[in-house]
Amino acid sequence: MKWWMGGIAAALFAVGCGGSEGDPTGTDDGSKREVECGAFRLTFEESYGFCGKGCISRLELSSDGTGSAARSEAHEPPRTTRDFTLTEEELASVRAGLETGSSIPWARNYGCPDCFDQGSYELTYASCDEQRTTVVDPTQQPAELKPLIKTLRALLLANRP
Repeated sequence: MKWWMGGIAAALFAVGCGGSEGDPTGTDDGSKREVECGAFRLTFEESYGFCGKGCISRLELSSDGTGSAARSEAHEPPRTTRDFTLTEEELASVRAGLETGSSIPWARNYGCPDCFDQGSYELTYASCDEQRTTVVDPTQQPAELKPLIKTLRALLLANRP
């Protein structure tokens, strides 16, 4: 009886693991990579160097539509104080802005961020196969990044702690 139960267990194990007849079906590496690289993490930080309160605001978004917003005083790291979920329309707007913004290589910075207390926007985009970071002078935004920055600022304002 023990050998019979062992045979059933071995058969179930073989079926559950795809058997021994070649590669398992339904695991196309190309489609798996495409799904994985559709994932992204986006961070947007708005800061003003010579201010009294709430000098740094930070927004973090993921491709799954989850986000967090934080705010802090000057010279303190932002503390997450509000988590939220984007609507389908908001996520579509972020994706559209990313598509336009990704059409150009990002310079290290644009303009002269925070040179005259006009503040700065720091933008970091990370996906499976790339990471980009730039710091933007609010008065000298490249046209390709303007839609993304506008969307991110609106989301930050709507979800600011």
